[in-house]
Amino acid sequence: MVRIHRLLPTLALGLALPGCASIVSDNNSGTYIETDPEKARCELHGQDFTRVVETPNSVMLPSSAAPVTIACKASGYKNTTAVLDTKLDGWIFGNLLFGGIIGVAVDAARGAGQKFPPRFSLVLEPERFKSLTDRDLYYDGRRKAVEDKWTRIMTDLQTQCGSGVPAGRPDCAQGLDQAKSERDKEFAQIEDKRSKAKVGG
Repeated sequence: MVRIHRLLPTLALGLALPGCASIVSDNNSGTYIETDPEKARCELHGQDFTRVVETPNSVMLPSSAAPVTIACKASGYKNTTAVLDTKLDGWIFGNLLFGGIIGVAVDAARGAGQKFPPRFSLVLEPERFKSLTDRDLYYDGRRKAVEDKWTRIMTDLQTQCGSGVPAGRPDCAQGLDQAKSERDKEFAQIEDKRSKAKVGG
């Protein structure tokens, strides 16, 4: 998730014009939650927020509930938990040009511009695999999904740095390094689960 304080040096360069993201972007966002397998029971818990849904399903999530913990379970699969958090939506970047530091500061204080992703997918881990081949197919697929996700994130970050933020800024390089670090952590978690997975029997 993008943090406001990392953007402050850039905000100081903005035009001191009135206006804020909250004029065109509200604080609620709909998220389509899907799981593999389908028909999993998922419990969502956040700040003053609780929902129980069967997947696939759409849920309206107030940004004030972030972060939201999603715990899903299905027969034959391990209980799987993930955290769904907000991110700055596109209106904030426009606000850098039209609202300036005052407008963004107001938005940050009230949470405007922070959105949950429109789609969230969760793959549940089988309790047991029939063979080593099945196990490796599953975890190789998980690695590929993680690789694709972080490639998109890093590409978006490079695009933002190249168009809206000077590419030479330390924040850009720091953001890419952080993304790579988070990607590698997820890779390590996948390999740890692979080594501990039950096979046969």
